[in-house]
Amino acid sequence: MHLAELQQGDTATVLGVAQGEAYCQLCALGLNAGAEVELVRSLSRKSLLIIRVDGFDIALRNETARTVKIRMEHGR
Repeated sequence: MHLAELQQGDTATVLGVAQGEAYCQLCALGLNAGAEVELVRSLSRKSLLIIRVDGFDIALRNETARTVKIRMEHGR
């Protein structure tokens, strides 16, 4: 499953980030394996996602969010 598949309010754990253009920037933003993320909201029909990681809100394009592999948290 990828970060772009989350629905508003969902939380997940990052499993990894695909190597590519945005890899270093995503890791620097805290999207490393084991990080907990939450989808705060999506804008423009999910073309822009606002996610929360380590208490910070980050805006990501949908195609960038698809490079982040996640595991959904259970019990919500």
